[in-house]
Amino acid sequence: MIVTFLFLSIILIIATGVPVGIGLGIVGISYSIIFEGQNALISLPQTIYASNSSFLLTAIPMFILMSEILRTANVTEILFDAVTKWIGHIPGGLAVSTVITCAIGASITGSSVANAASMSIVAAPSMINRGYNRSFTYGLIAASGTLGILIPPSIPMLLYASITEESIGKLFISGIIPGLLLVTLLCLYVVFKEKFIDKTRRKTVKATYVDRLESTKKALPALILPIIVVGGIYGGFFTPTEAAGVGVFFSFMIGFFWYKTLKLSNIIDIFKNSLNSTCMILLLIAGSMVLGHAITTLQISDQLVGLISSYDVSQFTFVIMIMVLLFILGCILEVISVIYIVLPVLFPIVESLGINSIWFAIIFIVNMEIALITPPLGMNLYVIGGIVKRPISEIMTGALPFVLIFLFFLFILILFPIISTILVL
Repeated sequence: MIVTFLFLSIILIIATGVPVGIGLGIVGISYSIIFEGQNALISLPQTIYASNSSFLLTAIPMFILMSEILRTANVTEILFDAVTKWIGHIPGGLAVSTVITCAIGASITGSSVANAASMSIVAAPSMINRGYNRSFTYGLIAASGTLGILIPPSIPMLLYASITEESIGKLFISGIIPGLLLVTLLCLYVVFKEKFIDKTRRKTVKATYVDRLESTKKALPALILPIIVVGGIYGGFFTPTEAAGVGVFFSFMIGFFWYKTLKLSNIIDIFKNSLNSTCMILLLIAGSMVLGHAITTLQISDQLVGLISSYDVSQFTFVIMIMVLLFILGCILEVISVIYIVLPVLFPIVESLGINSIWFAIIFIVNMEIALITPPLGMNLYVIGGIVKRPISEIMTGALPFVLIFLFFLFILILFPIISTILVL
């Protein structure tokens, strides 16, 4: 019963418009005072300080900064040009190029929102001018943009690791095969739709090999960046924080000296935008830790473990139930909020049932990808709508087929855990 009241309290206070991080903190403090009295306030400063003092969490502002540098340097446009020159002439080539560019962008930004925003500026006009349906175009970009949180480096994976104390190197590596599989599914759908549903013959000019090599040479530093960051972490050369710092330095170097698209006048805006995003995440972390303290004190996780044990729920049944819960929450809350509201409660149960935490992380993240394109609060939908200035209903309609593809993909990952864990066995 107390679990129900707790979740209802969180949803109600967030519905008032209070920032999620503050709302979580208010609920946590309130429940602690109710059950512990004023003594609960004694540990409050220490809890808030400890929430953001983890060395692992220092990687988050660095990855956000790296993403902002690359966005400002117009790296997405350079990547899209290179990919389009190689495959733009095949059926559905421009749409396939959009998916692949998003996948590459995901590997260097770690942010789905930044991915979707960049591609809506770079790819959407080209696709629409080539005759692609507007709704399909925006839906494709919204769906492909979500790859930013599955293909490493991924900020939600960092947050997952900070809560569960799982190896961030293993989490990053485990996202590679599912990420590539999802890219393949999206590309297959695009080509199938082009050839057998739309049956269109778009006029395309095949780029020469000289143009292809020139564009690839230009894009090469951006392509090397994810290899340095993720390879450095998994190879034991860097900690995640050090890898993020190397990524920031490398991003500045290629922006200023290779592409020459960064100017000194951009630096203030880059740091300001990065600071805004970082503060939002750190406030969420602090609020969730206060709530987590209340959950621990009230032994809510232990009660849930006992309840599930009494009903003898199987691993598969539990996972399906959690996926349904996450899907519902994803419709009304943004991704980071869901992670910090649900995961501290769920993870002890995951461990008690002997569920592989790496596999659970991947299906959790894929469910959060679905949340990014699911009405009424799909973040990618609103980001694209704000940039292209089109009705949000048009973007939502275009995203619905991709929600079904993602649900099918999630079901495949649930049935075959080896897809997520084969690289970390």
